Amino acid sequence: MVISVDDVLEGLLPVLRKHLRFIDHKHEFPLETNLIELGLDSMSAVNLLLDIEMTFDLTFPDAMLTAETFRTASTLVRAIQSLS
Repeated sequence: MVISVDDVLEGLLPVLRKHLRFIDHKHEFPLETNLIELGLDSMSAVNLLLDIEMTFDLTFPDAMLTAETFRTASTLVRAIQSLS
C-alpha cells in the first residue's frame, strides 16, 4: 500500500523544518523550493536522510542518494512514496 502525499507530508515537514536553517516557521512550507536555498548543506543532508529513514522506517538505496532526490520537499515525497 502506497502512503498518501498527506501522510508523507505530515511526517516529513517537521523533519525538514528541523534541518533547514532558512525556513520561515510562520509560513506554509514551500514544497517546490530548492532545499539548498532553504539551508540544506552536506552535513544537514546526512542528518536529514537519517531522520527520514527513522521517521518512515525505510532505507534509501544508494541509487536514490542523489541531488535530485533531495532537491525539494516534493521530490522527497515522491521518493518516500516509492519506498513505502
